[in-house]
Amino acid sequence: MSATKRILMQGAAVVAMGVSAGTWAGAPERPTFTKDVLPILQENCQTCHRPSGLNMSGMIAPMSLMTYEEVRPWAKSISGIVDTRKMPPWHAGEKFYGKFRNERVLTQDEIQTVRAWVQQGAPRGNPSDAPAPMKFSETGWNFGKPDLVVDFPKPFLLQDEVEDLYHNITVQLTKDQHGEDRWVKAVEFKSGSEVVHHIIGYAHPKGDKSNLSGNEGDVTSGMIGGNAPGTDVAAYPEGYGVRLPAEARVTFAMHYHKEAGPGTAVQDNSQMGFQFQDGPVTHPVEISTIQHGAFEIPPFANDWKVGASRTFKEDTLLLSMLPHMHLRGKSGKYTAFYPDGTSEVLLDVPAYDFNWQSSYELPAPKTLPAGTRVEMELVFDNSKENGERIGFDSSKAIRFGGPTTDEMDLAWITIAPKAPVAPKAGDATGNAADE
Repeated sequence: MSATKRILMQGAAVVAMGVSAGTWAGAPERPTFTKDVLPILQENCQTCHRPSGLNMSGMIAPMSLMTYEEVRPWAKSISGIVDTRKMPPWHAGEKFYGKFRNERVLTQDEIQTVRAWVQQGAPRGNPSDAPAPMKFSETGWNFGKPDLVVDFPKPFLLQDEVEDLYHNITVQLTKDQHGEDRWVKAVEFKSGSEVVHHIIGYAHPKGDKSNLSGNEGDVTSGMIGGNAPGTDVAAYPEGYGVRLPAEARVTFAMHYHKEAGPGTAVQDNSQMGFQFQDGPVTHPVEISTIQHGAFEIPPFANDWKVGASRTFKEDTLLLSMLPHMHLRGKSGKYTAFYPDGTSEVLLDVPAYDFNWQSSYELPAPKTLPAGTRVEMELVFDNSKENGERIGFDSSKAIRFGGPTTDEMDLAWITIAPKAPVAPKAGDATGNAADE
């Protein structure tokens, strides 16, 4: 599977972008499963659609698509959802196709190949035409073997009456577990139950008492990564990384959501897995946000805009962006205003979907010169029609809050200093930029 096309085929809301029924130059006229369709599924779908497939915050693909016998009953459904671009789940605007490393977009030729295959009866083809089966990690971790695994101290029980719960679980690493500062190359979160909506991970130096009494999920200090429906494994190139301090206090900021009622109690035992950089890190990564936070969406407003900005005092490298809203999220945009007077839209998400918290990862770090102002604009739909469609009360004014029924305006950014630095020991976040 290529690094630029990790397609995730799971259930999500429709992005209504149909394609024409014409023949495309690169699509075969009489495609078969073994020669033409299976390679598309291998590159774009099987990461999730397989036994023990990629688990994104409890969201596991509903069927396996590894063999002809597994795929054939779903042929018409697959054709329909790729035609409408319901799958793969990718919500950046068409002008941004090809702009991000982890893009989840089928080409028109691939869409036409699947359509033609179904229209011609979904033939199997010659078994000798089939590519070799895909090989996946056998460690239970999608990124391979972790250097360090952090578990809950004990399973956490969500009682019958719990419906929507934010809960922090803190683990104090010992010297034997993690006795020296290391730079995180990749971090993966494993949901321990189907009721996990998302996990945010934090790490603070030993003895640091910050945020112990509050909801650590509301701050960014010490953030080391997160997992929500649609997110992928966070990984950094050589020379970049997030510092995990020696004997760190690691916090799982959990958000659980389940049906409440007798007999619905669930135990959860989620995990974090880390891989560390072997070489020196000269670009300490910071995970931060641009946000307003003090907004109020009026009842029945269907196009309510919330904006905020951040100006960078030093040359800064931008690695990724992730707009985050809740059920009323409609669209999101990041725009850079450069010190020379020019501007550039960095990301436009015209049809935001709360069910897919996609991180848009640049193929190479992008320079934001000193003096650059990045503005975010997030748009919310609190209309009666949207409330009835999704299932929320649109008659109430909505403010920033943790529960899914409130809203958030978090324009996440992952950044690092452009100038190589020698980070100080114990500095968990680096000093990539200033507000």
